[in-house]
Amino acid sequence: MQEKNEYTYKHNIGVGIIATYLGTKLGLSKESLSDLTMAAILHDVGKTRIPERLLEKTGKLTATEYDEIKRHTIYGYELLKSIPGIPPSIALTALQHHEREDGQGYPHKLKGSNIYYLSKIVAIADVFHACHQIVFIIRLCHFIR
Repeated sequence: MQEKNEYTYKHNIGVGIIATYLGTKLGLSKESLSDLTMAAILHDVGKTRIPERLLEKTGKLTATEYDEIKRHTIYGYELLKSIPGIPPSIALTALQHHEREDGQGYPHKLKGSNIYYLSKIVAIADVFHACHQIVFIIRLCHFIR
C-alpha cells in the first residue's frame, strides 16, 4: 500500500495506533485488541483498487468520483474475506468503518447497534487522525507564510 499512496499508508498506521490506544482504554481483551489493531491498519486496504488519480485529486470530486472512492469499503471487504487466516471481523470492519450511528454513513447506511463495535472504534480513530492531519497542514501553511 505504501507504493500506491504514501498518505494512505501513513494514515493506516496512525489509525492503528489511535484505535489500539482506544481499545486499551476501553479494556478490550487481548484477542479483541489484536483484532482491532489489525482491522485498523487494514481498514483502507480497498483503496488499492481506487485509481490513483482519484486518491491524489486536489480539487473537488464529482459525484461519480466520490461514489467510486466510497467503494473502497466494499473492495476492502471483498479482498480481506478472501484471504485465508484473516478473521471475518477484520473484513467486516473494513466494510463498516464509514457507517455512522445515525445511519448517514456508507456503504449500507447502518445505524447504531447494527454496526460492529470494532468498526465504531476504527471510525473514531479514522476521523480523529484525518482531522489531526488537516490541522497540522493548516498550521504549517500559516507558518510558511
